[in-house]
Amino acid sequence: MRRMKSQKCTGEDQTVEGHTPRRGWLRRVGMMASLAGLFVAYATTATPEAPLKAPSATLPAVSKGTTRQTEGEAMAAAKATGQRVEVGAMRSEAKETYANPDGTFTQVTHQQPVRVVQQGKWVPVDPTLVSRSDGTVGPRAAAIGLSFSGGGAGPFATIERAGRRMSLTWPESLPAPRLGGDSATYTDVLPGVDLVVRASVTGFSQLLVVKDRQAAKNPQLRDLTFGFETRNLTLLDGGEGRLKAVDPATGGTVFEAPTPVMWDSGTPSGTARTLAGTDPGRGAHESARRAEIGLRLSDDKLQLTPDAAMLDHSATNYPVYIDPFVNGTSNTGWAMIDSGYPTEEYWKFDDKTDERIGLCPEDCGRNSQVKRLLYALPTPYQDDRISIISAQFKVTMVHTYDGSARNVSLYRMGAGISSSTNWSNQPAWTRKLDTIAPTGTKSSCTSTNQNVEFDAKAGVVDAAVNNWSTTTFGIRADSESSIYYVKRFCNNATLSVTYNRAPNKPPVSALSMNPGGACVSGASRPYVSSLPVLYATLTDPDTGDAEPLQAKFRVTWTENGTLQTKTWTSGQKNSGSIFSYNTGDATTGVPLLPQNVVTSWDVQASDGTSWGPWSSDGAFKCEFILDKERPAGPDVDSPEYLPLDATEFTPKCPEDDPNWYDGVGHYGTFTFDSAAPDVNKYEFGFDTTPSAANTLTPATDGGPVSVTWLPEAEGSHTIQVRAVDRAGKTSDTTSCTFQVAAGVPPVGEWGLADEPGSTAAADARGVNNAQGSGVAFGQPGPGGPADRSAQFDGVGSYLATTTTGVVDTSKGFGISVWAKLGDNSRDGVLVSQDGSGEPGFVLGFDAATGKWVFEVPAMDVNSLGGWRAVGPTAQVGEWVHLVAVYDDVKKQLALHANAATQPATAARRSVWKARGPVQLGRRLAKSGHTGYFSGNVADVAVFNRIVTPPEIAQLAAIKPTRLAYWALDTAADTDDTPDTPEATSPDHSGDAEKELTLRGGATLFTYDPDGFPPPTETALVGAGHLVLDGVDDYADTATGASTAGNYSVTARVKLASDCNRDMAVLSQAGVHTSAYTVRCRLDGAMPRWELVLPDGDEAGSPSQTLVFDDQRLATVEQGGADGQHLALTYNGFLNEVRLYVDGQLAVSAKAPHHATWPAGGGLQIGRSRHDDAWGDHFAGVVDEVRVYDGVLDEVTVRALANPTEQPDV
Repeated sequence: MRRMKSQKCTGEDQTVEGHTPRRGWLRRVGMMASLAGLFVAYATTATPEAPLKAPSATLPAVSKGTTRQTEGEAMAAAKATGQRVEVGAMRSEAKETYANPDGTFTQVTHQQPVRVVQQGKWVPVDPTLVSRSDGTVGPRAAAIGLSFSGGGAGPFATIERAGRRMSLTWPESLPAPRLGGDSATYTDVLPGVDLVVRASVTGFSQLLVVKDRQAAKNPQLRDLTFGFETRNLTLLDGGEGRLKAVDPATGGTVFEAPTPVMWDSGTPSGTARTLAGTDPGRGAHESARRAEIGLRLSDDKLQLTPDAAMLDHSATNYPVYIDPFVNGTSNTGWAMIDSGYPTEEYWKFDDKTDERIGLCPEDCGRNSQVKRLLYALPTPYQDDRISIISAQFKVTMVHTYDGSARNVSLYRMGAGISSSTNWSNQPAWTRKLDTIAPTGTKSSCTSTNQNVEFDAKAGVVDAAVNNWSTTTFGIRADSESSIYYVKRFCNNATLSVTYNRAPNKPPVSALSMNPGGACVSGASRPYVSSLPVLYATLTDPDTGDAEPLQAKFRVTWTENGTLQTKTWTSGQKNSGSIFSYNTGDATTGVPLLPQNVVTSWDVQASDGTSWGPWSSDGAFKCEFILDKERPAGPDVDSPEYLPLDATEFTPKCPEDDPNWYDGVGHYGTFTFDSAAPDVNKYEFGFDTTPSAANTLTPATDGGPVSVTWLPEAEGSHTIQVRAVDRAGKTSDTTSCTFQVAAGVPPVGEWGLADEPGSTAAADARGVNNAQGSGVAFGQPGPGGPADRSAQFDGVGSYLATTTTGVVDTSKGFGISVWAKLGDNSRDGVLVSQDGSGEPGFVLGFDAATGKWVFEVPAMDVNSLGGWRAVGPTAQVGEWVHLVAVYDDVKKQLALHANAATQPATAARRSVWKARGPVQLGRRLAKSGHTGYFSGNVADVAVFNRIVTPPEIAQLAAIKPTRLAYWALDTAADTDDTPDTPEATSPDHSGDAEKELTLRGGATLFTYDPDGFPPPTETALVGAGHLVLDGVDDYADTATGASTAGNYSVTARVKLASDCNRDMAVLSQAGVHTSAYTVRCRLDGAMPRWELVLPDGDEAGSPSQTLVFDDQRLATVEQGGADGQHLALTYNGFLNEVRLYVDGQLAVSAKAPHHATWPAGGGLQIGRSRHDDAWGDHFAGVVDEVRVYDGVLDEVTVRALANPTEQPDV
């Protein structure tokens, strides 16, 4: 296997841009030397508190019992408990999101990480250094891979993220360090000079402490040389003494370092000492002299040149400190700017935990004047549906000049900040957001003790409107000419934003009117004989049916050349309810609406906080024309679905029926009748407009007709009917909308996942438990090793319910079962129910035909034949899903195999009721029980109703089959020949044909404590992960999903740097293009996850793209230490595709998809194909890749989003 690409101090593979060191002695009242930042990892924010306070035992939003995984679950729990509940899938190292009982959400973003994942669990950050088993030293809990030397030769500091590593070395062997909190001190690395290396949550600082003037005379101190080594990184000059380590494939910054500086101990006294508030070893006092340090980057070393004039100056107060720090990058940051040093940068407060605002008192510094503070925080609120309700900027104040109330203001800045921000180039103070006069102080800076709060709503609204992913805020004293306004604030700012997503736009299909029918416009608009009742089904994206909504109807028409508008707002109903507006109401309607004028209407919904879009936005308004001479529509009645209309014999329908009627799988009878004596036919449509294709003729003119209808799905449904007389003239369309409940659950349900050795199968509801013998539980099921089934031996094993007459075989019923045939030489019964001498039904295998069959004997007691639906040929050893249905209205048997849209059918000519127990694995015969099944059975369910096609599809999709799972923990060398496969990683099953081949230099990281230097990062999950360079690395396999059917693909990924170009994580190859591509993309200024689905396997084929919303961005900060989990599912029956990020499904990432096609190629990891070319190589690491045949449900996706190994899923 090829080694990971590296950049060493010897110049191997090194790319470095030229740099001219900048030197200068920036005199201060005191001096410490801050080599301020060799590198800051571009992943999360930099240093936490220094010295670090004890981690809070209870971080925000991690209390037991207050978290639910999805937004919907959290909102339901919040409403039920009256308390806010955290959304687990949206938690990150520096962010938590809460669902509030009022239907809004609150997102709290921290300036720095407050938690990290360790062994699959969130723990508080803790940079306290501890010794490790490999001899190195490292922080207990940090957001980045970090290790320090335990003494001896080799690197003294190594920082790593997503397979990108940088190490720094000291020229000599180091002594064993003395550990203290977050610091490791290497004593006398030069005479009188200590090397102190300090960990932060996202990086480290290295501090040379020059103890006295004699030590400063050492020639080695005048020109310090550090060795460095990088892996998958290029070290570049960032300008003005700054350095950055970038991903060579993307150019994205992984680590950065601001200009190095040095300072002395200063001479603080009185007020100055109070204002400084900082240990000299952790940052310069206000009174410190300060100088920048020269930096040169050559092919084989990093050279630092401390300011000799400062070291030799008689006013220099020792010890002197030379301090660079290294951190990961992020879209957060903070800075101080000082008018006394207008060209000097103080990025991230020069590694201090707090800084001053206002005018420096006379004795606090020689040149320091007015200071201001800047904070950059993520504002991912670009979704047009989001309304900002409130926003608070919070931070800790640790000092005021004299404790009196003096104003300080928060501003929204006109541009961003960076490590090069100083007083001279500071962004404009564009908008003042709030002014307060705080007086209370805290003694330290922690992640939870913010005591000052500003109203920042206007700034966040600006960010949402202008699509700013990051917004910079500034704090300044209201008077910068008076020392009494001086205050000190911490680097622990948070932004707490409460937002709401407006209700969904009502689709045209959810609108209707009576009379008039469906929402139409133009030439299709109906003439109506009376003012109609308008109907709309409204929904909200945040909370499902728990959110109370209001409807606003808007009716417009033109009268005498003047546009007229009438609006009306309803009362509250739950999301998903039907709202109505009676335009003929004398008080609230438009009773004087003129005839023969086009009238249009639309509707919008409110959740009490925000109004959603009008139904006509981007669509059309519904239209009708009032013509009172037109014949009225027919009366429509149904005792099952329109019971409130039973005593009413006009075309009117119930306007506000809140009831949900039972239900899916149960027929209802609809009767149409007209007052007109010459009506000779009725045209109707369920959930569609009436047409001649659906016509009923009465026995006599003007008489009633009836039709039966079976609802297949829950929700709102509409029946539309019009009468036609002998002259061919049509009446108004009567339109009645009603709500159908979900189907009644099974009367018996046996998962057959009982404990091995059991002799009984538990019914899911505990009513119809089954007893038997010879059944082996605990066998692998249709969903893979994690699933379970029961094995029947074909000789005498069976299960029978202890209750009788479970299924009413004289009415509509259904049976669902998963089965795997073990022996096709004899009959085998899966499910039956005993009668007196014959079973009421039999579902099983017929050896004579080799097929699955569903049959019902003609009668009980005597064997006189029966009725049989013959299904497909049974395959030994293969799982099949069977659903048998008897439709008592059609008098028809149907047998569905694997959710086939065209089931096998047969007529049933006789009906009788079997009253015995349900049998699993056998059937009743005159001679006793027979037909013992040989094979495996799982998930048996029997229904006392018809099972509909959508339900059959759901039952079949419950058991996805795992085709492959690559844990990416191990790899094996295969061939050292150039341009041939270098290594393979096995599928969990051990199937050699499913091995994943690493190509183009891709490597598999595994933790090796004997490596040099030892790894600082752990694997994303388990023992290893795949490292991709973003140039030509990828991995592939012959195994892929069946892209023309149901499939699911998942993976965990970690970006090396924020996504700044198209980078494919997963795809599956066709001939010319990939059938699907899961990738990140820079969409404007927002790096997003998205799914691309080409319509066909042709170059230039148009594509459908689903873009995930702003709540889970493709950034290092969002991913944190454990990366992000991506899941794609496609449901072929529902023609629906979904993209999940971290177990969360965004509304924007769920859509219909019909243009499926079979991709003959296998899975690709780290690249995709487009227009006959490969590209979009991924830069980062990938782990835990899975491919399924079938649709993963949300529960399983959420389980996989947990960053732990789950080999059985």
